[in-house]
This record gives sequence, C-alpha cells and structure tokens, in this order.
Amino acid sequence: MNGAHKEVNQSLDFLTILRRHFPVFIAAFFLALFSLAISQILLLEVYPPSLDDYGIYMMLGSCGISLYLCGANLLVIRGRPWAVWLIVAAMVICMLLVIGHWGRRAPYLLYSIGLLLPLSTLLTLNSKRYRAMLVAMVEVRGQRAAWRQRFK
Repeated sequence: MNGAHKEVNQSLDFLTILRRHFPVFIAAFFLALFSLAISQILLLEVYPPSLDDYGIYMMLGSCGISLYLCGANLLVIRGRPWAVWLIVAAMVICMLLVIGHWGRRAPYLLYSIGLLLPLSTLLTLNSKRYRAMLVAMVEVRGQRAAWRQRFK
C-alpha cells in the first residue's frame, strides 16, 4: 500500500504535472482567449462606436476579457474544479452572441470562426486529459493543505 501511495506522490511532482498537463491547459486557455476576442471584435463590428472611442472600447474589453479568463484559470490551477464552469459560461455567451448576431454586418467567416472557437474550447475542456489535470490539481491542493496543517 505504501508503494502505491508513493507512486501517486511521485506522479504529483510539479515537473511531471507540467509536462503532462500544460499542453492541454494552455490550448484551452488560448482557445478561450481567441473565442472571447473574436466575440469582442464581432460586437464592435455589429455595434460600431465612434472612431475616437474605438481604441478605448478595444482596450477595456481586452483587459476585462484577460482578467476574467486569467482569474478563472488561476482558480483551476489552484485546484478549484468548479472554476471550469466560469470558462464554460463565457463560451456559451460567446456562442449565443455569434448566433444572435449571425448575418448582420460582419463577414460570414468571422461568424464561422466565432462559433468554431468556443466549440473547440468546450471540446478541449471536456477532454480526458483536461479532466485528469483537474483531478491532479485537486490532489495537489489537498497536499498543500495537509502540508500547511502539518507545519502549522
């Protein structure tokens, strides 16, 4: 039994986790980021602000998107699996935004990409490797809590 427990602890080594789960984590992060960015561009294309305010809207929207997505992914990394639902909610909003504005002023390619990216993000979030990463992050969180209790 101790040997099996020791294997689990060795598999939770930071570099092992990073090597195994970082590609799927960063893929989901960038897919979500691009999806939110395309949705922002689509909104600014359908409801164009004045040219003087365009840069301000782009900058504020980009900062808001970045903060939201980084916060949600930071919670995922810290071992809070419920934070994936924050990303899922953002992807659903992106899809509803694209479907609700389909064919208005933007090119159809923008709508197609705007629908493809959130679906790809949701597929990545539901992959076996991403779910395994969530389990590993929860285990690491448990180890951190046990370590804090032991050395308190």
